[in-house]
Amino acid sequence: MDSARAQGYQASFSGLRRRSSQADFTTTFLWDLRDRLADTFYQEGNPLGDDQYGVELERNRYKIEDSVFGAFDSYIQGLQYLRDGLGDNARNYQDAEDIWDPGYEVPGGYEGTQDIPDVSLNDVAGADPPYPQGG
Repeated sequence: MDSARAQGYQASFSGLRRRSSQADFTTTFLWDLRDRLADTFYQEGNPLGDDQYGVELERNRYKIEDSVFGAFDSYIQGLQYLRDGLGDNARNYQDAEDIWDPGYEVPGGYEGTQDIPDVSLNDVAGADPPYPQGG
């Protein structure tokens, strides 16, 4: 009979951690970009002019800005959710794999693995080994 690992799906922990690290880098970049955009809006004040079109746009300016920043915030928060999910999945899959190691012992209770940040942001094709599904 095949081992438990050969019977099912195997995850690449380093690949999940690398993608989580990439998402973390991107969220940091996007929050910075959002802050710079907000500073620009604040510094420029009303750049819309005093003609009838400028007056009309000024009337709706804050609703438009709120909408733009609301969409920006939602997108970044979604990316943070993805980042956290990738990191959690890497940890959970590794914990599940560790149980099958012959020398694995639960040290006085379940504590999980410690995440070691994967700072490699290179997304090299083929870097994650392919694992067959099924068995």
